[in-house]
Amino acid sequence: MTKAFHFAILAYPGAMHSAVLGLQDILAFASESSTEKLQISVLTDFEAISAGYDAVILPPSTDEVKVEQVPHLPPFLKRVHEKGAVVCSACTGLSFVLAAKLDGGRTVTTHWGLEQRLKANHPELSLDTGAILVEYTDLITAGGMMTWIDLALALIERFLGYSVAAKTARHFIVEFRRRDQRRFRRFVPELRHGDGAVLKAQHFLDRVACEDVTVEMVARSSGLPGRTFLRRFKTATGYSPKAYLQELRIERARDLLIETDKSVAEICYAVGYNDPPSFVRLFVRLCGLPPGGFREHFK
Repeated sequence: MTKAFHFAILAYPGAMHSAVLGLQDILAFASESSTEKLQISVLTDFEAISAGYDAVILPPSTDEVKVEQVPHLPPFLKRVHEKGAVVCSACTGLSFVLAAKLDGGRTVTTHWGLEQRLKANHPELSLDTGAILVEYTDLITAGGMMTWIDLALALIERFLGYSVAAKTARHFIVEFRRRDQRRFRRFVPELRHGDGAVLKAQHFLDRVACEDVTVEMVARSSGLPGRTFLRRFKTATGYSPKAYLQELRIERARDLLIETDKSVAEICYAVGYNDPPSFVRLFVRLCGLPPGGFREHFK
């Protein structure tokens, strides 16, 4: 008897139609390519006690997810999770995972642009927005809006095997086993936090980011005492002043790599660093690949 796995795609209000349909297509192709089959359901009603699912998938949304508008979805996720389903989210779908408290303090991922908002709402959240996928036995989270493809391939590999997942990736001409989204990340600092003193410091940093600047200088620009400044800056922006400055400089380095033909060493000096090897290590940590690879990938 052919074994079948039951997957549910959760088409909550606002879920991307293209992702819902795309998940159906890619999973259906994998099912046809395997001796084991996938039974795929698209769910819009989350009130009823669920049947048994092997995996449930939260697609992304192009709009901000408002969990309170879908009050039955987090309890639904808890129920299926307690019954052994792998709960999966792509991008904004993570909001429902957090509402159901299924992360359990573990590191998860989502679109890098959601990081500050989610951390403000969930102070204890452990988030790695450099990862395209973060996988556990019972939970898989994926990064940006199009990472539903990577999520689907991870599920196919888990339930139907590597060869079926590789065949599916070849058929749809998509990269298999991508695990890093740092190269797509851009630094977009939060400016609407309501702390005028911190905003002054941010404007100051934007002006002098590529100069020889110290934390003491940044604190003075805000008009706040040192310790008070450090606390309020981290609360408002999610970064320490040093990490914020690094992000600003690397963001400018990204632009120079794409828009100019300057060498890596020239760019290192242009954005305020004096040690090219250290600059390259920092660039790799924040972007996931070296400056030369970044230029080749995007230019």
